[in-house]
Amino acid sequence: MNEPQNKELYFKGVKEYQNNNFDKAIEIFEELIKIAPNFSDPYANIAVIKKIQKDYKSSFEYLNKALKINPKNAQYHGNMGNLLREAKDYSKSIKAYLNAIKLNPKDAQNYNNLGITFEQAGDNNKAINAYKQAVKVDGTFAKAVNNIGVILYKQKKYQESADIFSIALKTDPTYYEVHSNKGACLNKLKLYDEAIDELNLAIKHKPKHSGAYTNIGNVYYKIHDYKKAIKMHEKSISLDPNGSNAYSNLANAFKQLGYTDKAIKSYQKAIELEPNFENAHFDLATTYLMKEDFLNGWKEYEWRYQKEEMRSHIVKYKDIFTSPILRLGMNIENKILLVHSEQGYGDSIQFVRFISLVKEQYKCKIILSARDELVSLFKGLDYIDEVVARESEDTPKFDYQVAMLSLPYLLEMKESKDIPLKGQYLFAPKDGNINIKKEKGIINIGINWSASVTGESYEGKVFELEYLKPLLKNKRINVYSLQVGPESQDIQKYGFENDIIDLTDQLTDFSQTAYLIDQLDLVISSDTSVAHLAGAMDKKVWIPLQKVPDWRWLKKGETSIWYKSAKLFRQKTARQWDGVFQSILAKMNKEYKLKLKK
Repeated sequence: MNEPQNKELYFKGVKEYQNNNFDKAIEIFEELIKIAPNFSDPYANIAVIKKIQKDYKSSFEYLNKALKINPKNAQYHGNMGNLLREAKDYSKSIKAYLNAIKLNPKDAQNYNNLGITFEQAGDNNKAINAYKQAVKVDGTFAKAVNNIGVILYKQKKYQESADIFSIALKTDPTYYEVHSNKGACLNKLKLYDEAIDELNLAIKHKPKHSGAYTNIGNVYYKIHDYKKAIKMHEKSISLDPNGSNAYSNLANAFKQLGYTDKAIKSYQKAIELEPNFENAHFDLATTYLMKEDFLNGWKEYEWRYQKEEMRSHIVKYKDIFTSPILRLGMNIENKILLVHSEQGYGDSIQFVRFISLVKEQYKCKIILSARDELVSLFKGLDYIDEVVARESEDTPKFDYQVAMLSLPYLLEMKESKDIPLKGQYLFAPKDGNINIKKEKGIINIGINWSASVTGESYEGKVFELEYLKPLLKNKRINVYSLQVGPESQDIQKYGFENDIIDLTDQLTDFSQTAYLIDQLDLVISSDTSVAHLAGAMDKKVWIPLQKVPDWRWLKKGETSIWYKSAKLFRQKTARQWDGVFQSILAKMNKEYKLKLKK
């Protein structure tokens, strides 16, 4: 392209492109192609514009023409990698970047783009190696350093991630967005003050950075300042109205303040922006269920299997999940249905009751695959044909499968009156290892004060043993521990070994726990499997609940829609247990004619 008029025409097209006059730029470049058909840049430039316009097919065609004319142009290969990555053709995108790197091994951007492609393809190790290579080529390339930190964050290596973000900031102190990423890490590390400082730095230098407001909103959520969290998420949304995460986080804060309808609207908006946003679907489900909108709730609850924490479970039991699933209205009479347990022990205890309705409605043989510790407890249920231990036994042959927590959806449960077996439906074995001494005038109480550390809202469910001290020190009460696991060491830790009868080394499975519970007068339990077991046995159980409890206890009321024998004691102020246990002591005094004082 030696003619001056061609150069002038080319730069005119470039100027129109720079001014976002894309159609005019294409017109000029097309004119130039007619004049100089063997000049590759106009084809490549049109390809870039077509990509911006999301006309990927045309972009690909023009870029191929440019490469045919000039196959050794590294930038064209890099552009092809970008195009193929956007089209989610990761293997071809990787090949294109490698071609670009071969032609120009000193271009750090291609290594960085290669890393992004590996990351999107799910190969984080290769992504990190590519980002490291980008930094090796260009030691000032802070973006690649940041990208390593992002992967470590996704891998939940929060301290390592925070350290990498610090390196990115040393590499380029003006890369202010990294303060937001580091703040998110510090939030996960529970270094809340430091997190707020980092995020305020990001906001100071990048006041229109919506992600920083989302991240600081998440910190305020963690420290229970829900009103500030709402303010920050709303600010994030005002800056980026298409931020699905901000809407979901806003909904979480609304939920904690009891603004259920506002929470639902925000979850719905998040899902509108990102239809496959699994966490928003699941949180929407629990919000519907909390307000007894079971029709919508159970439907949305099916999204739980898309959540990250369920993926390992699905992979582990691939033989079950890849088998035909029982769906609404199917005829499986005389077929074998495998009902398989999931999530926590309490969930299985709560939902096993629905198998009776499935048996009645579908007229099939039912095998229940349950967690090993529940097998002996469930074996006595006459509506289950066979119970197998999930971890230690092979899965028998079956025709169809369904997850236990999908049963209400399968049964089209619409109202709380549709819940079956609200009285006793689980029974203690006739013989057990633990027999307690019954003494005249002595009240036998079982207590459980902690919950599974892997369960949702763990911190909100647990309470200190000290709150039960008036019971523990009363001579008319024998207190038995129902707390298994490491938390049982709290008895010695707080000096109650002479006040609590600890037989938990004999509670080898839930049938033995049921045997002990059956002999007690009362159970006081945190929101955990013991509370569900006592309720399922129709044993008097009192359950202290946090201000915004798990969905199954609903928003208000002293009674449970699931268990006739349960009485609920709710926090009036979030994270304040004093009032809850004052109410429990008052109830003890009234029912058992005691004079307990805090």
